Amino acid sequence: MVAIPENVLALLKDPEAKKTISTVCPGNRPHTVTAGTIGAVGDSQMMVGEILMKRTAQNLAKNPNASFAVFKGTEAYEIHCVCKEQVKSGPLYDGVKAVCDKMNLPLSSVFVFDVISVYNQSASMEAGKKIA
Repeated sequence: MVAIPENVLALLKDPEAKKTISTVCPGNRPHTVTAGTIGAVGDSQMMVGEILMKRTAQNLAKNPNASFAVFKGTEAYEIHCVCKEQVKSGPLYDGVKAVCDKMNLPLSSVFVFDVISVYNQSASMEAGKKIA
């Protein structure tokens, strides 16, 4: 695992930032969805709440590799991860469920990922640079 840089963590916490998760479908096709529950768990793990994510959940069951993107304006980062576990109870699940309940969204589980690398994907000369 690697630590997510502070500037990336700050962008992940920004409510105006857009976030996606990409997984691998059978046949090695990518599958990307946006999700409001994407966030960091500490500084070396990512998470996403499973809300109506049937294909994403199926993909993770077969291939644990995933990539998150977070972006706002010209600032963007890609976070490569491996799915560690699917949480269906406990403090993390309860916290995400409380947020989802306020929006009347059905939470099935929370996927937790170990971060393996982070790349700068901003619209700058730093694009493509590995930063963690």
